[in-house]
Amino acid sequence: MRILNSLFKRAARPEKKEPVPSAAPDPIFQARQLYNAGQFEPALNFCRQIQRQTPDNVELLSLAFDLSMKSRNFAEFGNWLQLAIDLEQDSAELYCLKGQLFLAENKLDDALLAFEKAVQIDPDFARAHNGSGVAFQLLGRLDDAYENFQRALKADANFWKASYNIGNLNKLQGHFETAVVPFQQALYGRRAPNISMDGLDEEDSRVTKAKLNHDIEQLEFLVASGIEVKRASEAVAALAVARERMEHVFSSPVAEFPADIKPIVAPYINRLTNFYSAPALAGGALNQDQDWAAIESAYFANAPGMTYIDNFLKPEALASLRRFCLESTIWFDGRYGDGYVGCTCEDGFICPLLAQIAEEQRLALPSIFGEHRISGLWGYKYDSELTGISVHADYAAINVNFWLAPDDANLDPNGGGLVIWDKEAPLDWNFDDYNNNLPLIAEFLRTSGAKEFVVPHRQNRVVLFNSDLFHKTDSFKFKPGYENRRINVTMLYGDRQQA
Repeated sequence: MRILNSLFKRAARPEKKEPVPSAAPDPIFQARQLYNAGQFEPALNFCRQIQRQTPDNVELLSLAFDLSMKSRNFAEFGNWLQLAIDLEQDSAELYCLKGQLFLAENKLDDALLAFEKAVQIDPDFARAHNGSGVAFQLLGRLDDAYENFQRALKADANFWKASYNIGNLNKLQGHFETAVVPFQQALYGRRAPNISMDGLDEEDSRVTKAKLNHDIEQLEFLVASGIEVKRASEAVAALAVARERMEHVFSSPVAEFPADIKPIVAPYINRLTNFYSAPALAGGALNQDQDWAAIESAYFANAPGMTYIDNFLKPEALASLRRFCLESTIWFDGRYGDGYVGCTCEDGFICPLLAQIAEEQRLALPSIFGEHRISGLWGYKYDSELTGISVHADYAAINVNFWLAPDDANLDPNGGGLVIWDKEAPLDWNFDDYNNNLPLIAEFLRTSGAKEFVVPHRQNRVVLFNSDLFHKTDSFKFKPGYENRRINVTMLYGDRQQA
């Protein structure tokens, strides 16, 4: 539901009330500060005080909804919201909040009625159109969902959440190539440097030292390459200040930006300072000097399904994709404590070349992929001195992993790649069991007699394997320096339960 909530966040419309004198502290601002600091109960107490004075305050109710999402307790918020609607029955904002409440409670038909009422009051209310689209999508009415997402964009061309939803809907329907443009539109709408930043979103307010190190190195690389020099230089200076002042808080892997640092980093952290959209290649992206039938045979010979290929991409495709990863400031997901940063296709790891690769390999290896379409795509970039991703399985049917760093960057030619075990995760395990529960996984591998299949790192080597198989990043040691960082691209196809 965190993702569902994020799809609707928007600054509330201006209140029709008398402004608070500048000398008096703004209680809603104080409540929001407590919320951003993770002090949810004190923030809710502030909301209770304000609600007694101004029960139809939309800004207050928006914050109260966020707090309700955190606690999964909607009863109090529902009572407040109904009182507000009784007082102000022509408020599109209030009916839209009501629709969001019904969505959170999975009352989809009620949500549609509330969003419809909001649109009757304000036909150009993009957030309400988007809410109807989400409800229709959850009901399986995909054509209606798409139509309402388009209505949201017609009402507000800059409403990035609707672009995101269109891209995601296309991906879920197996039309990944048509997801590229809307995902990129959402990326620019959410992350572009010229977007006004009054503060940091909750998702961007926490950081690791490894994330700051990566971002500073990347920005310095852009400056040295003559790309976005002025803005990249400004960003380097701001993030370097944050890293220096936060040195004492990095005793824990993930740290909150201190209050005095947030205004400094807000215009630069997780901003799209530069984006190189690697184009599709007219002659194809995959190296065609491959015996695809032999590759399929090798995959099935290594039951329950695994193999690897060298010289996966054509040289020009490899160079272009590597440029995309080095130059694009898209590595927004940096809350890991193990020295790596990441990005998903939904939030920046998306370009025409990646969509081309995803489809070409599916068609080249039909016995492996069958009718499975891409269900997940992301990239990871690693610190040369820290660790990578621990043992886990994935939710898909087929995993594809390939590497972009040059071979001479890898100081251990026998390692640095992937370790795969030859035992599948039990189908009755849930996602947290097979993806996160390390003690349970370790015990399963020990008692099942699982054997390791080690694939050393090589540039342009791709590993294909059954997604039910447990795997992890192998131990690695790479040369220091930004261009030597280990870069991994992951593509997932299908669904493990359906497969």
